[in-house]
Amino acid sequence: MRRDRRRRWALVAAVAVTLIAVPAAVKAVAPSSAQADPDQLRTLILRSAQQPYQGYAESVGSMALPELPNSGSLTSLLNGKTRLRAWYASPEESRVSVLTAAGEQDIYRTIGNAYSWDYETNLLTQLVGEPPIRTPRAGDLLPPELARRLLGAVPENPVTPLPSRRVAGIAAPGLRLVPADPATTLGQIDVWADQATGLPLAVEVTARGQNSPVLTTAFAELQQTRPLLDFPARLPGSGYSVTNAPDIAYDLGALARVQLPGKIAGRELRTGAEDSQGAGVYGAGLAAFVVVAVPRDLGAAIADAAARAGSSPVQLNTGNGQALQISPASLLIVRSTKNRRWFLLAGTVTPGLLQLAGTELCGLPR
Repeated sequence: MRRDRRRRWALVAAVAVTLIAVPAAVKAVAPSSAQADPDQLRTLILRSAQQPYQGYAESVGSMALPELPNSGSLTSLLNGKTRLRAWYASPEESRVSVLTAAGEQDIYRTIGNAYSWDYETNLLTQLVGEPPIRTPRAGDLLPPELARRLLGAVPENPVTPLPSRRVAGIAAPGLRLVPADPATTLGQIDVWADQATGLPLAVEVTARGQNSPVLTTAFAELQQTRPLLDFPARLPGSGYSVTNAPDIAYDLGALARVQLPGKIAGRELRTGAEDSQGAGVYGAGLAAFVVVAVPRDLGAAIADAAARAGSSPVQLNTGNGQALQISPASLLIVRSTKNRRWFLLAGTVTPGLLQLAGTELCGLPR
C-alpha cells in the first residue's frame, strides 16, 4: 500500500516541492522606517516573521498539473483554490486550517512540537522531526510565508514599485521582483504588504514568458493581533498517532545508500550536504532544484505518469528518460544505463539545466 501510494503522487509532490517548500535563506536585516519605497518595503517584509496575525486567505493555482490517482491535496495546492484560516503568534506557535467541503484539516505548531488534525477521520497526529526537504503543505501558501520565502531566496535582486492595492481593507503598496538568474523559469514575483508592519497581504507568481500568474494568494480577512491559540488535545473517541514529519526523501522512497555528489551542473549540494540520504537540493535562490534517487519500480512508474501527461523522451550519453514542463516547473526522470540508477529531478529551472544535471548523474559510478 505504501509503495503504491508513493508512485501515484510522486510526480505532483516533486513539482510542488520546488515552488513552495525548498528552504530559502532569509537574511536578517536591520529595522527601517515603514516607507512605500520598494527596497524599504522588502526590508520590512523580510523582518515581518515576528508580526502576529489571524485571518482568512485564499490561494488559486493554475499550473495545469496532471490528474493523478490519490494525489490528494498536493494537486490542489498548485491547481485550484485553497481556502485557509490562520492563527499566527510567532514562527514557533501557529495554527493553519485548510477548509474543505468535509470539514477541515489543521496543522498546529507549538514550541518544539507539531501536530496535524483531520476532522473527517477524527485523528490527531504528532509530527516528529524537521526534515530538510519536507512535503509541501497548505500553510506554505499563506501570503506571509510565500512572500518571505521567495523574496528571501534572492535578496540581492532589485525590486521595483507597484501601484498599491486594497487587500483585506488595507491600502497596501506593492513591489515586483524579476529574477536575474537566467536558469529559473519564474518570470516575476509581485507582493503587496502593510507598509507599517511589513506583513505580506497578497502574492502573485508569474512564469517567465507568461502574462497571467500561475499562483495567487491573498488575505480576504485579517487582524494583526496576537491570537489565542487553541492547541490540540486528544479528545474522547478520537484517534491518536505519532509519525515522522512528512519528508519528500521518505515519501518518494529515496535510496539512502546512494550518495549524491557535492556538485551537479555547477550547482552545490545545499540541503542534505552532510548525509544526502539519496535526496538533496542543488543550487541557490529560485534556480534551485531537487534530486532524488528513487527505486527502480517507482522510477518506471513516474516515467509512465510523465509520458501520459505529455512529456518528451530524452536520450543522454549514458541514460534515457522523460522530460516534462509544467510551467514554471520542470521535471526530469532518468535511468542510467551505466550505474543502473533512477533519478528524479525537478525545479523551477530550465529543462536544459535539468538535462545537464541528469547527464552527470547517469555518468556516476555504480
